[in-house]
Amino acid sequence: MRSAAMLSFSGNQPGLDVDAIVEESESRNETIETRSTRSKKKSLVWDHFLDDKDDEKKDDEKKVICKHCGAPLSKVKGGGTSHMRRHILISCKSINNEDRANILATQGDNWFDPSNFKFDPDLTRGLLTLYFIDAEVPFSAIESQFWEPAMRSLRPEYRSVGRQTVREDCVAVFKAGCSVAMAEIEELDSRVSFTSDIWTSSANLGYLCLTAHWIDKGFHFQKRILAFKKIPYPHTGEAVADLVEKIWNDWKLDENFFAITLDNSSVNDLAVRYLESRLSEKMFFGASHVHMRCSAHILNIIAQEGMKIIHKALEKIRELLRHIGSSGSRLQVLNSILDELNLPSKRGLTLDCPTRWNSTLVMIKEALVLKVALKRYVNASTMEGPSPQEWKDAEEMATFLEPFLDATKTFSSVRRPSSHTYIKEVWTIRRLLLLENENHKGSAILRELALRMQNKFNKYWKNPNLILTLATIFDPRYKLIFLAFCFKKAYGQGYEAHLDYFRDWLKKYYEEYEKACTDQVSSVGSSQGEKQVSRKRKLDEEFAQFKSENLDLHSTMSELEKYMQEKPIEMDEENFDILQFWKQNSGLYPTLAKMARDFLSVQVSSVASESAFSAAGRLTDHLRTSMNSETIECLVCSKDWFGPKEEVFDLNKYLPLIRRSDQ
Repeated sequence: MRSAAMLSFSGNQPGLDVDAIVEESESRNETIETRSTRSKKKSLVWDHFLDDKDDEKKDDEKKVICKHCGAPLSKVKGGGTSHMRRHILISCKSINNEDRANILATQGDNWFDPSNFKFDPDLTRGLLTLYFIDAEVPFSAIESQFWEPAMRSLRPEYRSVGRQTVREDCVAVFKAGCSVAMAEIEELDSRVSFTSDIWTSSANLGYLCLTAHWIDKGFHFQKRILAFKKIPYPHTGEAVADLVEKIWNDWKLDENFFAITLDNSSVNDLAVRYLESRLSEKMFFGASHVHMRCSAHILNIIAQEGMKIIHKALEKIRELLRHIGSSGSRLQVLNSILDELNLPSKRGLTLDCPTRWNSTLVMIKEALVLKVALKRYVNASTMEGPSPQEWKDAEEMATFLEPFLDATKTFSSVRRPSSHTYIKEVWTIRRLLLLENENHKGSAILRELALRMQNKFNKYWKNPNLILTLATIFDPRYKLIFLAFCFKKAYGQGYEAHLDYFRDWLKKYYEEYEKACTDQVSSVGSSQGEKQVSRKRKLDEEFAQFKSENLDLHSTMSELEKYMQEKPIEMDEENFDILQFWKQNSGLYPTLAKMARDFLSVQVSSVASESAFSAAGRLTDHLRTSMNSETIECLVCSKDWFGPKEEVFDLNKYLPLIRRSDQ
């Protein structure tokens, strides 16, 4: 694994020493025989140092020399190694990650044990750098007149740095994260899917965000924002394709590409055509199936079309809430009415973003809760509010669109697979629209709404996406029988032709993966420089392949046929983990498990990239308009790499990002 780039910290600042902490962990985790044999240096740390055995030197003159960087350290009388361990974990810039990890594994989780705590400036400065990135705090905050006094009230030895140094430290964390992520990517044995979108800052600068998604060998879902780069104007399809391809090449991912999810714009359609022509020789079936249209965006288009039916009512509700919420005195009048109705008061009112249907639905639902109070407010003022019929129409529409909100939440998942839910969610929406259209005794306005939405549905989803539809088959609760059920509902007696189409493509993809797996197994041992651990892993993979082919010596069925022959499992949504299923069954279905990792990594929506825009917007607010694009990318990507907030902070996870270096 590559050595990560580290922070460059000044050496004369006092800091958090972990001597006592690591001494305690050594006594728990390292092999020390007896007091009479401690001189045999059983600590793992000694494997990384040369001992000064010059008997003519006094004890306080003897040194131990780091084998990796050559740094001399004091030789502690009695054999103490905490300073040596600290050097390996935090200071040494030459040791490789594998050796460092072996030492880190013995450290435990007692970095901040009060009984053994000693202050280390390097670690403190590194953690403060992570704080600036995670909290999106302006670098100038460290130059506040109260910053250093507050920190020194905790540790008098603390000395602050300037805003430019904080920026440089953040860039160093970003570079270290790039090295760690690159090492992870180099070890990938699966393909990678992507999401991308373009954002315009308050300074009217365009940025392209590219996010990678994959499922690793341990069947864990991984997500990384690889780049947040300024894209030159005009944002043409060719410009988008050029930048995306450059990022892939920088990360050495042009050979691992599987699919990319983009929103529905003509620029993106053109960009995909450019990418397909350039990558056709490296992709399955000439890269003809790589483009995924963002389902959340399609759903927004469908719902927005339906909302046009009551646009006058929506505008009146929106204007009424805006009018009241824009004035403290008017909001106070509304709260007095709410008090009379024994309803909770409001500190503010929810306004929607008119281009996002789900935010409009949230606004309508809040207005309906406050309907009686809002009516009284309108009656007591000169405002024009919705009529009784318009309130009724809004209520009916909100009830009808509620299931669509559930689909949006499912499509917007970014930390777990969602591709296998595509058909179920799309067919649920299709069924709702059909039922309302056929409900002649129902509301006339809902029938018109459903008809408009169905026309948009047919434009985008009449023919379901091939890759996302095949992903459904990798859900062992559904398999091919669920597609047969959906297609029969949709197409009647002619459903088998549609089913055969997807069955044939599944077989074609399976044959490609089977060939790739066979080629991979046959190449085992061809490299003379393999490490023993790699040979063992290759042997395990070869055995899994052999076991799959020979588990039933009398059977000639392929993995795919065996999987399809097994009955779908019975398990509810709450307790089902699709990645855990494929991890447990990867020995039985090695080829299908490899396919599942690729198909389940595909994103149904581009929300993963869009979510970065909120952070970028905060980073480029009116207080930081001068921040350059490189720093913005550093902060956006680094924060994403931290992952979701953990219940228990694990310092060991972040050490690769804050270790010292002269870089």
